[in-house]
Amino acid sequence: MKKTTTLIFMLATLLLVAFTSSYDGPDPAYFKAFGYGSIAVSIGGRPSFDKYDPAQFDYQNGIFYVKAGANRLDLRALLPQGQTYESMMNALFKAKSDLLKDKKKEAIYWYAWSSHEYDGTRKYPEWKKGSPHPDYHDKTVWRTPVNYEPAKTWVSSAAYFDDEDTDFNTDVVNTWLKMAKPGTQLYILNTVGFERWVKEAAYWDYGQGKTVTPLEFVMSDAHYASCILQIK
Repeated sequence: MKKTTTLIFMLATLLLVAFTSSYDGPDPAYFKAFGYGSIAVSIGGRPSFDKYDPAQFDYQNGIFYVKAGANRLDLRALLPQGQTYESMMNALFKAKSDLLKDKKKEAIYWYAWSSHEYDGTRKYPEWKKGSPHPDYHDKTVWRTPVNYEPAKTWVSSAAYFDDEDTDFNTDVVNTWLKMAKPGTQLYILNTVGFERWVKEAAYWDYGQGKTVTPLEFVMSDAHYASCILQIK
């Protein structure tokens, strides 16, 4: 009986080790602090993948804060529980199956909308944690696609101040952050989507002397990560 009990304990331990070592997401403390389906906004440098540092974040009542005139931000997207970018994309393909025949390519997308115009005019009501995101067709402060293929199995991704393959630094840090006044908010979103040729809307362009087929961006509304950032 003692040998059987020992064997069961050893098997349970091995299973626990195997399960633990197979986890390839960021430090679980991120999800505990900010929840699934959120985006962590760091004001203290790159948020490490392996180690959550609460000193990097000013997070109160579901909103991230940054001082006016700050010169750096970094983001880490935390996908909804149980989701990867691939599962989110597959769900989108299933929901929009009638549009796939004219699909051009798929990607991960970052979006950011400002609560105010640069002249101070308010565009949206005050956002709180859980507020629905603006329409994808609304004017954005920042919008950029990211290569989907290497990120299929990920449950988290990041946008850093010093990234060279996105316009995050130019559009958000060096433009919006420099011009936004206290109280101004930024709605940041990370999702999946695809481009498709809208053949039914093709038209003849006399200037170009050829038929032009416009592109449409189809985004996921069912699965995404988001957050609210506010200037203080």
